[in-house]
Amino acid sequence: MKKCDTIRVKQLNDFKSLSEAARQKMLNASETLFLPKGSVLFKENQHLNKLYCIREGACKFSKLDHSGQEHILRFLGKGELMGKRAMVTNNGAKVSATALTDTKLCCFDKNEVLENLRTNADFCNDLLSAFVEDANTNEHTRIIFCVHKGIKQRLARLLLYLTDKFGQHTNGKMRIRLKREDMAAVLGTSQEYIINLLARFRNAGFIKVERSEIFILSKEGLQKSI
Repeated sequence: MKKCDTIRVKQLNDFKSLSEAARQKMLNASETLFLPKGSVLFKENQHLNKLYCIREGACKFSKLDHSGQEHILRFLGKGELMGKRAMVTNNGAKVSATALTDTKLCCFDKNEVLENLRTNADFCNDLLSAFVEDANTNEHTRIIFCVHKGIKQRLARLLLYLTDKFGQHTNGKMRIRLKREDMAAVLGTSQEYIINLLARFRNAGFIKVERSEIFILSKEGLQKSI
């Protein structure tokens, strides 16, 4: 498998705390991975021997409850890491990671990462900062999606959040296409109700829907729906 040609890890400051020799050694032990849309990178409780960084595309973290219902916990994009906790603790992954789009990953060898953590205090601090960032992000998404408001308001929040995080094309089309069942999994409702609410937003002129693609026409309108 092809090695990564550069290190672009936003959450670890692009490994700038490492020496040039250490960075090159990390690259030599790396590999690129293409994950087609819908593919699972790892599952809950799976033991990991790689640290994954998203170079292109988007992924989701999710968990299954006792009844087998999926709950989406987080969306990840370019420069974000997957597998940090499982790699450092040697425990299995707490979540499943799935590609929301065709996704390109840079995979770093666990032993190389751990060696740098043992020998480089600055690199260790970078990883700690990444954990803090994750905690802040998780708290932010809880505020967005788990406040005591109706599904309609939370769906408007979700559309705005995804647009802010992943962007949109000049014609308003969202850069990330989230399936209706995924929206339902985030908000704890049925796919049918999500479709009904999207139709309301469309009729109000806030969005346009073409072949399951969503175009944001009025952020102001969605904001007023919250």
